Amino acid sequence: MTELVIDGAFALLDEPPPGGRFAEASVLVQGRRIAAVATRVDDRAALRARATRIEDGRGHWLIPGLIDAHAHGYATLLRGTENAMPLELWALFTVLYGRAFTAATLRAAVLLGAAERIRAGITGWIDHSPMQHLADAAIAAHEASGLRVGYAPFLHDTGDETLLGVHLPPDVAGIAGGAPVLDPDAYAARFAEMVARAAGGSGRVRVLLGPNAPQRCSARAWALWRELRDRHGVAVHTHLMETRAQAEIGARLYPGGLVAAMAQEGLLDGNLSVAHGIWLSRAEREVLAAHGVTLVHNPASNLMLGSGILPLAESRDAGLPVALGTDSSNTGGRHDHFATMRLAMMLPRVADADHRTWPHGAEALAMATRNGAGVLDRAGELGRIAPGQLADLVLVRRGAAATLAFDASADALVQHAGPEHVTAAMVDGAWVLRDGRILAFDEAAALADAAEAMAALRTRTLAGRSTLAAAVPRHAASLGFRPA
Repeated sequence: MTELVIDGAFALLDEPPPGGRFAEASVLVQGRRIAAVATRVDDRAALRARATRIEDGRGHWLIPGLIDAHAHGYATLLRGTENAMPLELWALFTVLYGRAFTAATLRAAVLLGAAERIRAGITGWIDHSPMQHLADAAIAAHEASGLRVGYAPFLHDTGDETLLGVHLPPDVAGIAGGAPVLDPDAYAARFAEMVARAAGGSGRVRVLLGPNAPQRCSARAWALWRELRDRHGVAVHTHLMETRAQAEIGARLYPGGLVAAMAQEGLLDGNLSVAHGIWLSRAEREVLAAHGVTLVHNPASNLMLGSGILPLAESRDAGLPVALGTDSSNTGGRHDHFATMRLAMMLPRVADADHRTWPHGAEALAMATRNGAGVLDRAGELGRIAPGQLADLVLVRRGAAATLAFDASADALVQHAGPEHVTAAMVDGAWVLRDGRILAFDEAAALADAAEAMAALRTRTLAGRSTLAAAVPRHAASLGFRPA
């Protein structure tokens, strides 16, 4: 077995203070896992002596691979499309685009997003996918990407227009409305195929259950949610309380509130992660925390869509583990967890005058690593630099003009580093990025495929985009966003 030592980097050690500390170290990787971590001079020399390969980490931070705990893989092809409207309006356009995808289009989107993530030090992510019918193409693309992925295909059977009590004109409903008709037996059979397909691969890709959002699932869909979760032993990932309108729907449809109904129906447990959670009440946060649920914070997307700002301190005080997501390329922008960590660290400071409660870099880094591991169903074996952990590791240059710091701390890393400082990334003990070159797949070919797929999408959606653009003012008025 190859024994690789990453030597001389400032490694994020799994030690106090909370979130770990950086120290010069040697890290031994055997196969897929970290075998040893040494900081003493003689112990480091012993690791180097047994290594078959040595990677010079001097002048770098060594961190666990960053985990993008909520995103939608198809959306990388939609950069530059509509993002200046609230979710309930924006969703019409993203549904239109999504229905124009083919297997080849989706593969191009996944690999384009993989290239961006690898270069940004993101080694694992959740693909919350509305395209269950293209699951084979998605899983194959994720395997080809070299990344660690939780593929979470949507489950839902209720459309937003039904929940919001609005009528879509026939021409709009035909291209962007409605919800899938749920055949529980057919969905269960398809889901079993997806689980088996992923299990037969590298082990890096796992299938999760991905309910779109609990309010978009009927009682029959909730029953299927429980059944498939328990039958296959999979983690579950869903949206929850992203917008004010969703909070109002929850209060109106569920006596005692949506979260209380989920608890009563057995949908809350430690293998559930929920994205956004902006409009949860304090009591609902406490219920989620009591059941071990992880909250995935998507600060850039929340700001872009005007959905609100997550009360991070309230979530933390409730005991909720918080991970970080970048969401869709056409809402959150870049899949750049350095920017996400900065937003997560800074936004709470605006609302909270007590600086003693402000999050620091170490907390933001923990959200982007060890807290994300649980969302990927890898809690306890991912997200830390320690013996036995899966070897998903990233080297970040700390001597660049933007990163040379008075103190090479977590605060310096989070506040100043970016994708341009990532020099190497490893997943499962194998380099996916080294010396500025992606090794997992042909990046140039992926970019060419993505450009071709974008051109095809522009053509296929041209008429529909015009229809939706004309319908937005009236639809906005019906939702109360602005006067007719």
